[in-house]
Amino acid sequence: MTVASVAVLGFQAVLGFVGLGVGGAKVTHQENQIEEFRRFGYPQWFRVVTGLVEVVAGIGLIAGLLWRPEFAWVGGLLLSSVMVGAVVTHVRTGDPPSKTVVPAILFLLTGGLLTLRYFVPV
Repeated sequence: MTVASVAVLGFQAVLGFVGLGVGGAKVTHQENQIEEFRRFGYPQWFRVVTGLVEVVAGIGLIAGLLWRPEFAWVGGLLLSSVMVGAVVTHVRTGDPPSKTVVPAILFLLTGGLLTLRYFVPV
């Protein structure tokens, strides 16, 4: 294994744990998440569904390291899709760029990971 491939796999693990963390905050009813979804005008069931998708994405990214790479592909697509929705939501509600930049960066990082992992041999 090259240093670059180890770095990509490590990066995949980090993104997997990010998915687990942000999704876990939503499904465990963290007060800040409840308030944010209320402020966005979304029902609370949507917060739970969004959190479950993020948790599944995180599990997929990590499982792709341990078992089948296809799991990481699905996890990456799920996580990047949720981040697109997050960016759109923050822009739609007029949030400052500081709130929009985190999901935008996570989207770009996940897309970069999928590109490096599946389309560019490292």
